[in-house]
Amino acid sequence: MLIEKILDIISKFHHYKISLYAKKLGCNTLIDVGCHKGEFLSSFLKIKIFKKFYCFEPQKEIYKNLKKKFKNNKKVRLYNYSLGENESKKKMYLSNLTSLSTMSKINQKSDWFKIKNLIVGDKNRINMYQIVNQKKIDTVFKNISLKNSFLKIDVEGYELNVLYGAKSKIKEIPFVIVEKHTFNQYYNNFSLVNDFLLKNNFKIIKNFYYPTLHYKDVLYKNKKLDNPDNWE
Repeated sequence: MLIEKILDIISKFHHYKISLYAKKLGCNTLIDVGCHKGEFLSSFLKIKIFKKFYCFEPQKEIYKNLKKKFKNNKKVRLYNYSLGENESKKKMYLSNLTSLSTMSKINQKSDWFKIKNLIVGDKNRINMYQIVNQKKIDTVFKNISLKNSFLKIDVEGYELNVLYGAKSKIKEIPFVIVEKHTFNQYYNNFSLVNDFLLKNNFKIIKNFYYPTLHYKDVLYKNKKLDNPDNWE
């Protein structure tokens, strides 16, 4: 799909900007929730100080391609399940534009839904889904320290669910970056994501605007971990 190729090019530039900023933060582990085709991952692999990459992508075909693309990189660990608030099986609603597939309830009355239908023809796919396995960050990383990690969450409106599954481990994580949509395409409200992070002692330190302005990535810092000596 042409529009997907165009967005891939734009995303590459956007993620490169974020990776340059992240290079200054002192982290060495990336947790990539919503890895998709590895766009974000590819940018961070170029940062030599990052040594470990935990990547989660529930879409079965996308995951297969990820396995092929990064099969020779021993730093990258790929997982074919979603992360959320509990351990269960969930419906993932599919889009012709795979980066927009979601586990969130879609607001069909939103302007973005109408625009998306016009561009990628998703109207007839609104009820198409696949069943995926879901786990929690607290479970997956129960015995793994996240004290020098950079958590990226890009899950099309499912961000709060991911964070609810990290109520314990969130205390260890120094940086979290979350996608915020401009339109109300999902029923999940970003203000709830922001409230969760603020209540867990995070503060916003940077906004990265996507060139088309339909979303931005918001970077949060854990105020209790301001001193890098606390990350070890």
